Amino acid sequence: MAGKKWTVAGAARYARDARIATAAYLREAPVARTWQMSKLMRAHQVHTAHLGQPEAATMLLFGGLGYRPPFPSAWPEAAELIVTDEARCLASAQLYVLTPQMCDVVVAAALSLTVEDLQLLDADDLPSPTGLVVLPYPLLVTGVGGDLSDDRAYCWSTPASVLRPDPEKADGVGSALAVRVSAYDDTHGPVRPDSFRDLAAEARRQGTPLPPLLLDSIRCLPFRYTDGDPQAPDRLAAAARHVDGALRNTAAAHGLDESHVEGEYAPDSQINDVDDTFTLRFLYAFWRLCEQRLTDVAATEVNHAARLQAKRAQVPADVRVVQLRQRDLARGRPTQDRAWQHRWVVRMHKVRQWYPSEQRHKVIYRGPYVKGPAEKPLLRGEIARALVR
Repeated sequence: MAGKKWTVAGAARYARDARIATAAYLREAPVARTWQMSKLMRAHQVHTAHLGQPEAATMLLFGGLGYRPPFPSAWPEAAELIVTDEARCLASAQLYVLTPQMCDVVVAAALSLTVEDLQLLDADDLPSPTGLVVLPYPLLVTGVGGDLSDDRAYCWSTPASVLRPDPEKADGVGSALAVRVSAYDDTHGPVRPDSFRDLAAEARRQGTPLPPLLLDSIRCLPFRYTDGDPQAPDRLAAAARHVDGALRNTAAAHGLDESHVEGEYAPDSQINDVDDTFTLRFLYAFWRLCEQRLTDVAATEVNHAARLQAKRAQVPADVRVVQLRQRDLARGRPTQDRAWQHRWVVRMHKVRQWYPSEQRHKVIYRGPYVKGPAEKPLLRGEIARALVR
């Protein structure tokens, strides 16, 4: 859909086709296992640098992905397990697409959230037990380790559980209910490191070309969980910077460019994921906004051909479109006598609302609406300051 005008019908068709092709690729392509194996090995390096013990790193890695002992004994076995499970999650997910304006608002809302806000997440905050939300454009995100990605979709699935330290248990390990979350890059997006180019070439050589969405990361987010070690995220971020920096230096020594970006790209336009939680914050903001009256969530029409295609692929055909309510869009129309150069969010406020009947807080957003011409860039920095706790 790059370079084309965004439409509901086009977005729904892209989401259906992308999901079907990506699930098939995960089920069938050997190169998907190879790619996932490299991701797992890198993650294990980060956890080992963080904890100093390979055994503890293995527990944190696989326990954080929702698995219980005994863990896979070899990386090929682990990659097969994870890719197979991910294909199943993707195939069963309820499809959502965001309008461009709604995506801007969700990004703004996500940037207002804190780690403490994420600890308010409960199972009933999710609009559906499973879901795949496809964005209208890739989000350029700089990870905690310094790598740039072009996020195009996020997937979630419940029920899941994550292992966590529990001093009351005999083995010191407990579990918490959680949601499994996956991030997907845009295969045709602007971020084109040499490792990705090599992957694409190998996928074509094997007869399994890369699908529209490329699995990037998986994790589990516990429900209403408070980490007993507030310094752990900072130590993990430092470990990621160390490991990823070393990997980039090694790639550069072999003549590889791991920072190549194609097309128009302003270095200050990316989202800096300073604590490796942007995916979680985006989804939490999306889930909370879906529950509120400022959004419309409606199913699109599905023609006969689309239903047949979905049935053959054994995936749901329905797609839900998430957009701001029309009354909010109307309020945001600029006056005719001003030549606005940007868009911005007006009266968008994040509040921790206490619900006495449930005896807990929830994050809610009051507002928002976007003001300014639809084709103009959104001032994200001002949005972040406009969202108050």
